[in-house]
Amino acid sequence: MSINFRLSSILVVLTLFGCTKTVPEAPFCRSTNNDEHTQGAAACIIKVQSKALLIKHRLSNRLDFPGGGKRDGESLVCAAHRETWEETGFNVEVGEKLAVTQNGLALFECTLNAGVEHLPDVFDAPPWAKLEVIELVQADPFLLTHIELRFPDDLIAFRDSFNKIKHRQSQQE
Repeated sequence: MSINFRLSSILVVLTLFGCTKTVPEAPFCRSTNNDEHTQGAAACIIKVQSKALLIKHRLSNRLDFPGGGKRDGESLVCAAHRETWEETGFNVEVGEKLAVTQNGLALFECTLNAGVEHLPDVFDAPPWAKLEVIELVQADPFLLTHIELRFPDDLIAFRDSFNKIKHRQSQQE
């Protein structure tokens, strides 16, 4: 695929969604994790019953974790919180770091008490996220294949992280 075609595609998307509402200010960073982390990007693993909440990335048309890079002076935990807010509209609480992907993305356990389990498996992203996110998807990590993920090498770390959350929740019951 030529670079001109890629740039043209990006320009079309930016033009179509350039008038999208701006992202509301992220809520105060909620975290039980004050550890120092060296990674430059973070994402949330949000377990909803037997599934995980993922985003469908607009440019790749594949599933990804809500998350992204940290800003100057921002902690990695707060980057996971802010990016999840920007991409999903959900105010999560960021917990323990579960894993780091091969690409250096830190995966955190994030909890959400918003009744997401009552929503369909596929639902709309907030209006401000439409530039980057097509929709939100609740998916079983063990039914996904590598090619369904934006970064295929993340599947093992995703499944391991999900299992850690399941194991911890079963011990608390």
